[in-house]
Amino acid sequence: DLGSRARQGVALGVRAFVENDTSLAQQVIDADRPINELRYRVEQQCYELLAMEQPVAVDLRTIVAALVVANEFERIGDHGKKIARIALRTTADPRPIPFSGILRMTEMVLTMLDRTLAALAGRDVAEARAICLVDDQIDAHYKQLFNISLSYMLEDPRAINASTYQIQVAHELERVGDRATNVCERLVYAVTGELMDLNP
Repeated sequence: DLGSRARQGVALGVRAFVENDTSLAQQVIDADRPINELRYRVEQQCYELLAMEQPVAVDLRTIVAALVVANEFERIGDHGKKIARIALRTTADPRPIPFSGILRMTEMVLTMLDRTLAALAGRDVAEARAICLVDDQIDAHYKQLFNISLSYMLEDPRAINASTYQIQVAHELERVGDRATNVCERLVYAVTGELMDLNP
């Protein structure tokens, strides 16, 4: 539930940005508080299990991993909120640039999140390892979008604000990919006991 809410925040935040929808942007911002509250409930449950059950081996690793995963999902929700706030700042500015790059990057990130949630639900270690490799593609797309946005700025001064905001949104999406990777690494740890950087 926490991961799904965070994923929705990212998706709707980008939609608000692209469609210049201030109402939707505010909805995303308002929805962040319930995400934070859910994260704290999960965290509290983990602490209670540690104290009352004194778990060992796989059970202990699963609870410890859940603490980290809950924080990562909450942070993903924060990235969605930041995108929504960027959307609120852009409403009065001209937008003489296409958003195809942002839309493609969003699609990549949301697919990564969907796969991460499915892997987490199924405790699928092989899929988690594969997902971590996708982050390189997202990073490459971010660099490409950054360079394209700079070219728009150089060609047309009227595009400076819109391009700057687009780079900021792309940066938030790139961070979502990093956090999805962190979730997958913790899944691998919970199941196998291996704690390592799966995308060095």
